[in-house]
Amino acid sequence: MRTPNFIIGGTAAGGTSYLYELLIQHSEIYLPQQRIPEPHYYYKSWEYAKGLDWYLKQYFDDVPSDKIVIGERSSSYLYGGKKVAQRIAKDFPKMKFIFMLRNPIQRTWANYRFTCLQGLEELSFKEAITQEEQRIKESQGIWREIAPYDYTGRGFYAKQLKEFLEFFPKEQILCIKSESLSNANFSPLLKIYEFLGLKEKDFVPSFAPSHTSLSVVNAKLQKELRAYFGDTTFSQLMNSVRREEELITKAEDKEKYEQLKNNIKNIKEVIPENCVNLLQDIFYKDIEDLSKLVNFDVSDWLNPIHLPAGGGG
Repeated sequence: MRTPNFIIGGTAAGGTSYLYELLIQHSEIYLPQQRIPEPHYYYKSWEYAKGLDWYLKQYFDDVPSDKIVIGERSSSYLYGGKKVAQRIAKDFPKMKFIFMLRNPIQRTWANYRFTCLQGLEELSFKEAITQEEQRIKESQGIWREIAPYDYTGRGFYAKQLKEFLEFFPKEQILCIKSESLSNANFSPLLKIYEFLGLKEKDFVPSFAPSHTSLSVVNAKLQKELRAYFGDTTFSQLMNSVRREEELITKAEDKEKYEQLKNNIKNIKEVIPENCVNLLQDIFYKDIEDLSKLVNFDVSDWLNPIHLPAGGGG
């Protein structure tokens, strides 16, 4: 059985879906056709417990012989830090990683919007950030590991990269600034092609679809609708709304479904202004540390005249 040699490993709401859609078009690359859910094998304990043979059979059982670069996408892996890095190093010490890194302030906001869309959040953005630590402590069962309310925790890239570097040499890790890759600018792909050792380095993919989350009108109502329909049906209905398909057949559910459709708007809301400085203070030191670990400029992720609370240089 073929085994993976690269992973698109992070971060959530950081552009991993977009990169996946670009790379899967390359003739030399294999990525599992299943987009959702992502494997998360090395992050989720209940998936990891199934064992390596299960993982390989589940995602790499049908790799064509002409594919020389084999990978998967799990946006949780960078966030998993040392735990994930150690597990992967045990199985695949030569693994290569592509980490998509997006402005952690904007990424945190996008993460919150997605969690609202999934019907898992009812607090305002500022309330969610200020109550983050307490809510994480109160999480139980699988939710403690999934950590849907750890919005800022997924954005400490320098800390997480340092933990990966304890198990993998820097040469096996490629960090891409998410903002630099778009349908209008495919140039970062050349660096990715070279990193993966592809022969066809001039391949230009078709434009990939946007994965920007829809926005929720009323987060509390969205959470109530998830509870009404149940987790599985709610997820199916959300996909049907995106595709503008009608899945509801029961008359008693149609009113709720109409509420769901009317509670979603196809616009990208801007981060609340009163939260920007709060997040700048939270991420300032980590962004400074990250600038020493990556070969792209991250100064635009912070207002250059802003100093963290308590001073700074």
